[in-house]
Amino acid sequence: MYYLLDSTTPEHELSKEEYFNTALYARVNSAFDNFTDILIEYKLINLFLKSFIMAYGGRIVASGKYYFSKWFNKFLKATFGKFLTLRFNVKYNTEKIQHLEPPYLIIGNHVGAWDPFLMSLGISEPVYFVISDAHFRHFWLKQVLKLVGGIPKSKHLADSGTIRAILSIKKNNGVIGLYPEGARNWDLKNVPVFYATAKLAKLLNIPVVNTLMEGAGLTRPRWARSSRTGIINMNYSILFKPGDIEKMSVDEIYQGIINGIHFNEYEWQDRNMIRFRGKNLAEFLDMFLVVCPRCKALCSMYSHKNTLTCVKCGYSVNYTEYGYLDGNDEPYFNNPQTWSDWQSSYLSSLFSQTEYTSGGKALFSDTDAMLFTGKRRSPLRQYKSRGKVELFHDRFVFTPKKGSIYTFPLHKLSGMNVQNNNKYEFYYEDILYRFRFTTQHKSIYKYELAVQIIKESYIAQ
Repeated sequence: MYYLLDSTTPEHELSKEEYFNTALYARVNSAFDNFTDILIEYKLINLFLKSFIMAYGGRIVASGKYYFSKWFNKFLKATFGKFLTLRFNVKYNTEKIQHLEPPYLIIGNHVGAWDPFLMSLGISEPVYFVISDAHFRHFWLKQVLKLVGGIPKSKHLADSGTIRAILSIKKNNGVIGLYPEGARNWDLKNVPVFYATAKLAKLLNIPVVNTLMEGAGLTRPRWARSSRTGIINMNYSILFKPGDIEKMSVDEIYQGIINGIHFNEYEWQDRNMIRFRGKNLAEFLDMFLVVCPRCKALCSMYSHKNTLTCVKCGYSVNYTEYGYLDGNDEPYFNNPQTWSDWQSSYLSSLFSQTEYTSGGKALFSDTDAMLFTGKRRSPLRQYKSRGKVELFHDRFVFTPKKGSIYTFPLHKLSGMNVQNNNKYEFYYEDILYRFRFTTQHKSIYKYELAVQIIKESYIAQ
């Protein structure tokens, strides 16, 4: 029996209401989330990758039908891995897994752009990561992912090929890597874990290694476009042994995974007070914090250097090297996480008003957006005209400057997620749609937050 890797529910087949609930959470286990986007954007790295692939691409070692380049993995760890370790002051605590032999499954909390690469540096064997098939659309990136043993996974689609690949890697004594949360968080605390990860662990019945990362979120918050230097602790431990898994139910394994990767970076920072040095520390914090605490205006916050300011009422705070907020204006929030908690509560109350729940008023909207369509690993095609994106309580609407209006009912959407902070993706009737926004200080996270609020209101009915 095959399980859907990006399901948060125990059952594969869902009722309409359960499907709507699951679809709003659905994200793929994309282990190389932002790492791959960074590779695409820097042309010099692309040029280097092309040259290296041509030189070493043929030297590969197989694990079933999936491969990794022995030389490429060694080269990356010795060069780029060493750079990241020094750049971010990474400490690897591997004492608890030193005598562990493959096959095993390795998981961890997902907070930073470099998580998968840093995770793999702490162990000698190559890791076969489950990766979103969206990253296989770029030709040279596809070659790199093949060389590092990437396993493509389609978003919110039953993909028995992924399970077969994982079983093949287990049979050939490989190491399988994935992130149970399926996405990086914005507020430096865990997001819901996919239940299917527990089913997979039960099916494999091999050791499960947990990697708890400390400091990665403050090193590079998801909303930021620049990294800071402080410390990253990589703590490796054995979460489950095969004997444990045999005796445990799937529910018990699921709870064990939740407990194992549980981590709140600000609770950790409260105890340690580590300085994370950098420049322009508040830049793009307005991608995450979209409601002014004083005047309650939406999308009025603007970040510049170390300061976040409301352009309507002048409310202002500074972002410090410790990741906290400093200012004299009221109301006062100690850090972006507490601001975010208030923001979610305020928007939940606001969007429960009849003008929103009736579907007559948009929760959020943006102009000058581009629409792309595609499927699985095929290159995406851009719609001929830019237009306006609107999120209502029951639907997304795309109104182009020229052409027909597109309407996407929320209960029919799956795999909704934010890519690289400027793209919003979802599947509708088995076709992938992507909204891409060009303005740098335009929050895409607000759509993810609003959809979550809609989901919660739907459950409450």
